[in-house]
Amino acid sequence: MKKFFKTLGIIVLLIFISLGVFAFLIRDKISLTINIVKKYSNRVENPSSIIEDNLFLEASTDIDYKDVEYKNTNGISQTLDIYGPKKDVKGGSKVLLYVHGGSWVYGSKDIPEAISPLLDAFREEGFTIISTSYQLMRGEENFYKQISDVKDTIRWIYKNKEKYNFDTENIGVLGASSGAHLSLMAAYSDNNEFIGEDDLKDYPSDVKYLINFFGPTDLTTLDMDNVNWDLEQIINSVGSSKEEILAKYSPINYVDENEPKTLIIHSRKDTIVPYENAEKLYNELESKNNKAKIITLEGATHDFSEFDMEEIMQVGLKMLQFVIQNI
Repeated sequence: MKKFFKTLGIIVLLIFISLGVFAFLIRDKISLTINIVKKYSNRVENPSSIIEDNLFLEASTDIDYKDVEYKNTNGISQTLDIYGPKKDVKGGSKVLLYVHGGSWVYGSKDIPEAISPLLDAFREEGFTIISTSYQLMRGEENFYKQISDVKDTIRWIYKNKEKYNFDTENIGVLGASSGAHLSLMAAYSDNNEFIGEDDLKDYPSDVKYLINFFGPTDLTTLDMDNVNWDLEQIINSVGSSKEEILAKYSPINYVDENEPKTLIIHSRKDTIVPYENAEKLYNELESKNNKAKIITLEGATHDFSEFDMEEIMQVGLKMLQFVIQNI
C-alpha cells in the first residue's frame, strides 16, 4: 500500500509539471501554469528526495477547514477537508472534489504533503480543493451508503455556496480506483437517487466534469480472485444476490444523454480492473452523444508497481487539455 501511494504521488507530480506546454496556448491560464511549474520545479530536480522523506505518506496540514461535518446519519458522521482559495475570485471559487480510493475498504481523505505545492498553485488562482470521506465497508457491502456519501458531499457544496463562496457552475470531480467508481455513480445517477441526509436531499448533485482514474465501471468484470481479501469476503457474503448487486452499482448502467464531460484514464495492463471497463464506458457515453475522452496506458499496473515514465508524461499533456477545456 505504501509503495502504491509513493508511486502514484510521483506520477501526479510529473503529470502536473508536464501540463505547462499546453497551458501556454491558453492566454488566461498562463499565470496558473507558471505557478504550478514554479512550485514543482525543485521537486522534479530530485524526486527521490520525496520518497526518502515519505512526503507521500504524510498528510498535508495546510487546510483552511478540517473535518467539517457534511452529514450525520444515524449517529454516523462524515467529514470533509477544505483547502480554500488564496485570493478572491469574482463569481465564486471553482471547486475540485477529490474522492480517495482503497478498494471501498481502506483509505482516507488525507492528501499527501508532497502534493500540497500543486494544491497551492491552484488555490492561488482561486480554486477550492475539497477532499471527502465516505463510510468504508466493514464486514458488509454498503455501496448505496458510499455513493450517497459522495453525492451528499456535492449536495453540501451547493447548500454552502454562499457561506464558502463556491462557484457551483464549475465543480469537477477526480476519483481514483474505487473512488472513481463512487464518483461516476454519484455523477451519473439522477439527483433524486442515492438519498442520504434528509437536510441535503433537495439540493442538486450536478458536476461539470469528471476524471475517472482506473475506476471500475462494470463491477461484474472484476476478478474477485485478484482483489484484497477483505473485499472478496464482503462481496461473496451476499450469496445469490452477488450478480444483482454488482449490476445495480455499476456506473455503466446509469449512463444517459446528459452526463458531465468525462475523462477516462486506464491501462491495458490493469489485471484488477480490466481495461474493458474503460472501453465500455467510453462507448456507452459516445453512443448517447456525451462528451468523453479516453487515455490509454500500455505499461502501468493498477497499483503502479510497474509504469512507463514517458507514457505518463504524455498522459499529463492530454489530462491538462481536458481540464483547461472544462474550467
